[in-house]
Amino acid sequence: MNPWSIYFCYLFFLLIFLVIGIISVILIIKGKHKRKSIKAPVILLSINSLLLLMMILFDASHPTYYKYNDWSILDSSINEVRQKYGAFDLGDVADNKAGRAAYYIYTDNGPIMPDHLKHYYYMEYDESGMIYKVYDACQPGG
Repeated sequence: MNPWSIYFCYLFFLLIFLVIGIISVILIIKGKHKRKSIKAPVILLSINSLLLLMMILFDASHPTYYKYNDWSILDSSINEVRQKYGAFDLGDVADNKAGRAAYYIYTDNGPIMPDHLKHYYYMEYDESGMIYKVYDACQPGG
């Protein structure tokens, strides 16, 4: 999926959570003034807040690309990542040698200034095989 579509989905869900939150608060205020039960709006607001928190945590743990959890990949072994996510699309892993490996994530055909290049999720690792950096970039040579 293109990052533009991910970004628009994210904004759409934020808008939905905001509208549901505002409606819940309005229903709570109306219920208080009319001395009616506010149990349902409070439950709705609680569930809405919990889902919003989960979305924010997911976004924080997957900042590079939505398929890969940066928190779990960083400081883990390159071999563990290969076992979890499968064979790498770019790069070879050699024992006792630093390097970088990558997974294909998308081709940029977005609506604003697309580069039409393949983008990869790169992971750089040290001599012991521990990943210390992840980023999104194009293949060297363009």
